[in-house]
Amino acid sequence: MSRPGVNVLLLGENARGSSYLLFHLEHLGCTCSFATSSEEANALIDRHAFHLILSTKPLHETDPLVAALGESDCTVFFSYPVEDGCWWWLPLMRHGKKCLGSSGSSPEGVCRSSRPIGEGI
Repeated sequence: MSRPGVNVLLLGENARGSSYLLFHLEHLGCTCSFATSSEEANALIDRHAFHLILSTKPLHETDPLVAALGESDCTVFFSYPVEDGCWWWLPLMRHGKKCLGSSGSSPEGVCRSSRPIGEGI
């Protein structure tokens, strides 16, 4: 029996801006969806269970998107520009628990973090 894949929601201005992550996540066997707004993301969350949400838009603990996740087991990161087009991924939730302020990760680290999420399913 095959293990279900990791469902990932990418939230950003356009899919092209997330193509690097999309390529690596799909290569790892993740199923990816894309939304351009919190409203669109909430509609997808109502229909699908996501294990990982990655946003290129700033998110806060009070964001309606976070509230829509309720008691889910979802992990949420949002990107923060650091220098010369580089981004750092900051965790907002890990397995359904708010964790804003904990250690961030490089884009490669976020892609690697999807493996343990998938193994835990």
